[in-house]
Amino acid sequence: MKKFYTIILFLAAAIPAMAQQMIVEKGSISETIEFSEFEKITFDDVTVNITKADGTTLSAAMSEISRIHFGDYSNIDNLELEAEKLIAYVSNDAIAVNCRAGITIAVYDIIGTEVICTRQKADNGVASIAQLPKGIYIIKVDDRTAKFVKR
Repeated sequence: MKKFYTIILFLAAAIPAMAQQMIVEKGSISETIEFSEFEKITFDDVTVNITKADGTTLSAAMSEISRIHFGDYSNIDNLELEAEKLIAYVSNDAIAVNCRAGITIAVYDIIGTEVICTRQKADNGVASIAQLPKGIYIIKVDDRTAKFVKR
């Protein structure tokens, strides 16, 4: 039992070193609370109460809160450019992907055999998949991959 309490105490002491802020998200609205301003969190039936060191309390119904997370954040959001994600639109005859001209699109079957390899001449490439049988495939564009199903 002593070991358990020692671990809990160690973890509680490490949290401020790892996280500097608590972010409470309610839909599209987020409230950032610096740990230096933070005192306690309490729960009353279906309400979350976050008390700050200055005595003010932020209260919200649990159903309103979409996420509470901790971290060392700046005011700059983590940016994930849409171009970094592989977006594939699949029809029975073709697959269209977001890519630049000159990029190679490779399609692999479920066992890893390359079944299509085509170099794109224009942005937002298209590869014909009309000759492929129904099944699950992996598409690779640069270092991005996605799974798709030909029906």
